[in-house]
Amino acid sequence: MDFETLNSRGFVIDGMPLAQASYDAASQGRRLKGWAPGTAGPTRSVVGQLSTVRARSRDAARNNGWIANGIGNWVGNEVGTGIKPRSKAKDKAFAAAANALWEEEFAKAADHDGVLDVYGLMALAVRSRKEAGEVFVRIHHMPLDADLPVPLQFQLIEADQCPHSHNELRADYEVIAGIEFAKGKRTHYWMYPRHPGEQGVGNTQLVPIAARDIIHHFAPLRPGQVRGMAETVQALVKARDFDEYDDAELTRKKTRANYTGAIKRQGYDEEDFKFDPFTGDPIDSSSGVPVVSLEPGTFPALLPGEEIQLFDGDQGGGYGDFMRQQLMGVAAALGIPYELLSGDMRNVNDRILRALLNEYRRRIEQYQWLYTIPQLCQRMWEAFIDAAVLAGRLRAPDYATRRREYLACDWRPQAWRYLHPVQDAQGELMLIKGGLSSRADAAAERGYDVEEIDQKNQADAARAKELGLSYSHDPVPDQSLRDEQ
Repeated sequence: MDFETLNSRGFVIDGMPLAQASYDAASQGRRLKGWAPGTAGPTRSVVGQLSTVRARSRDAARNNGWIANGIGNWVGNEVGTGIKPRSKAKDKAFAAAANALWEEEFAKAADHDGVLDVYGLMALAVRSRKEAGEVFVRIHHMPLDADLPVPLQFQLIEADQCPHSHNELRADYEVIAGIEFAKGKRTHYWMYPRHPGEQGVGNTQLVPIAARDIIHHFAPLRPGQVRGMAETVQALVKARDFDEYDDAELTRKKTRANYTGAIKRQGYDEEDFKFDPFTGDPIDSSSGVPVVSLEPGTFPALLPGEEIQLFDGDQGGGYGDFMRQQLMGVAAALGIPYELLSGDMRNVNDRILRALLNEYRRRIEQYQWLYTIPQLCQRMWEAFIDAAVLAGRLRAPDYATRRREYLACDWRPQAWRYLHPVQDAQGELMLIKGGLSSRADAAAERGYDVEEIDQKNQADAARAKELGLSYSHDPVPDQSLRDEQ
C-alpha cells in the first residue's frame, strides 16, 4: 500500500497521524500531483508576470477581432456616452450651478491633453482597465489665468509609467510595486515623466507624485492587491489559439479550392503534356507543372481512354459547431454573452435574450458602482467642486465646514434600452402606480433627472397652450381648449 493510500485512510506512521485530505481538490494522487500552484501574495502574484500579460493583452486588443470586440462591447455598456453626475447638495442654487458648470463648460475642457471631453476620459480609463488591468489619472491644478472654465484638468497615464518593479524599504516608508506607503496608507506614486516605451524618452528618473493628485483605477481580485491585472487574461490563450486555427483553416480551404480534379489516362507520351486535351492549345507550364484550366460549368468531352477523377469536396464537417464552442469559451472568459461577442442570434428567442442581458447588465452594474464610480467618477467630481469653489466659480458658504454636503452627488450611468418598449414601459408605470417605485427613481434609471423632466413638461405645456395645441399625453388638459374643441 503506497503512502497516498495510507494518508487517505488516516493511518499513523511512527506515532504521527497522517493528514487526511477532506477535499478532493487537496489530494495529491496521480490525478492531481502535477497541479502545484504557488502561494504568492496578492500583489506578488500579479506583478510577477504583469509586463508579459499586459503586452499580450494589448497585442490581442490590436490584432484579435474577438478580444477587440469584447473590450469595446464592455466599455460601450459600462460607460456608454458617459456616466453623468447630478449634484445632491442641500443648497439647490449651488446644485443647479454645479451641474450647469460641469456639463456646459468644464466637461469640454477637462482633458489635459486636449483630445477628449470628460466622458471620453471615462471611456478610455475603463478601456485601459480592461486591456491593461489599471490606469492612472493625474489631477492637474492649473493656474487661475489658464483660460479654463475651472482651473483643473485630468490626464490619463498608462500603468507602464509607474513601474511595478520598483520596490524600496525605508525607515519611515516603503515602496511596493511603484506605490509608496506610510503607516499602511498610500502617500506617493513613483512615476516616469514620460511613457518608457515612447521614442526619444530622455529623462528616466522616477518622480514621486502625491497620492492626493493621482486616481488609481483598477479592479482588485484579492485583499491587499495594489496593482491590477489585465481583465482579458483568462481569454488570451484560447483566443489566440482559436484565431490561429481559424486562419489555418481558411488558408487550407483557399489552397484546396485550387485543385478540382485530375484527368486519368491509361498511357501517356511526352507530347500529351504539351497540349490541352480539350482545346488543343499549348498548356501553360510556366509554374513547372502543367495545369489544365476550365471555366465554371464546363462539361468536357474526353478523348478515348481518358476519365476525370474529381477530388472529394471539403465539407468542413463540424466546423460551425467547433467555432461556436470556442467562441463560447472566449466569451465566458471575457464575461460577455456569446451572442453579443459573436453576433450569432440564431438560437436565441426574446426570453433567453432577456435573461442573458439581465445577467450581463448586473455584472456591468457591479463594475460601475463598485469600481468606476467610487474610484474614478467621484474623485473627478470632488476635485472639480474643490477647484470651482476655490476659483470663485461656485458660491458655497461655509465650504470648509460643510464640504461633505457640497460634494454630495448622484451618478447616472447611461440607461439600458428597453428590450420590449411597450411591455417594459407598461411594467414601469405599474410599479409607479402601485407605490413600489417613484417617478424620480424611474427617471434616474433612465439616466435623467425628474426635475428636469418636469421643467421640460411645463415648458411644453405652456408652449402648447400658447399655440392652441392639445395632446393625449398632456398631464392636465386645458379646460378652455377642451370647451373650444
